[in-house]
Amino acid sequence: MKNLINYYYNLILKEFKRIEDRFLFEINNSKYEFIPFETNVKDFQKIYAILINNNKYCHEVIVNRENSVITFYESKPYILLKKHFCIDSKITFQDVLDYDTVVYENKALDWKNLWKNKMDYYEYQISQLGCKYKILSESFSYYSGLSENAINLLNFIDKNEIKLYICHRRINYSDNIDSLFDPLNVVIDNRTRDIGEFLKSGYINGTIKIEEVFKWLNIVNLDYNESLLLIARLLYPSYYFDLYDKIIQEKVSQNKIQNYIKKNAYYETFLKMIYKYLKQKYNIPEIEWLEI
Repeated sequence: MKNLINYYYNLILKEFKRIEDRFLFEINNSKYEFIPFETNVKDFQKIYAILINNNKYCHEVIVNRENSVITFYESKPYILLKKHFCIDSKITFQDVLDYDTVVYENKALDWKNLWKNKMDYYEYQISQLGCKYKILSESFSYYSGLSENAINLLNFIDKNEIKLYICHRRINYSDNIDSLFDPLNVVIDNRTRDIGEFLKSGYINGTIKIEEVFKWLNIVNLDYNESLLLIARLLYPSYYFDLYDKIIQEKVSQNKIQNYIKKNAYYETFLKMIYKYLKQKYNIPEIEWLEI
């Protein structure tokens, strides 16, 4: 590992810390992270250029001696990031709003096909593996139903009238600001992606109160299409499927999914309150079961 960093980046590495498949080290008071690269190189370079051109701070990508962002370690692609700032404080809602920046006006957004394809995949997978994962099998239909609600709601948006922003693959209320600056965590999407994931994760884990959510939504000032995208994002149970994936990959026990299953009624109450707020303010289509 030390020899590889020295050879490809001309950095003298004396010691490092390994956390699973990530390597952390410090040289001349600068922090570095050598981490697996699991995305398309061209897509990543495009996003990294967008960040730079929009003057959004992100961790610096260090190219190797071959002028490539990718270096192979143990036959796996890795990338080296240099952290000029490493902030451990927790993300706030204002941090999310400040980082999300408009990139494209009036571009097509295709959450519908993405979610439909994912659900088709999950349904096939659970039909094959349900016997092995009983808790997943028994809970899946509930979350599949929430997903169908979210997908159906997207029929009412004009996907060609959506602004696309600098966003993140996942934003969690418990993340630190450092995760905002990770260019590998950046995607181009509508801002309701980050807003919805922050609110969803915060409320379901008991950290964010509904009064705070209403206050923040008044600040954001969504348009009609964004109000539909937000309730769809809140309906779509990404928290369940993220953990589902880890269970199938044998990274965690399936018993952990019970933490979410026990909160179904609690989260439904949240959905009903947000739905009523959005329906009153933006006159969004009726969702019958949320009217109860």
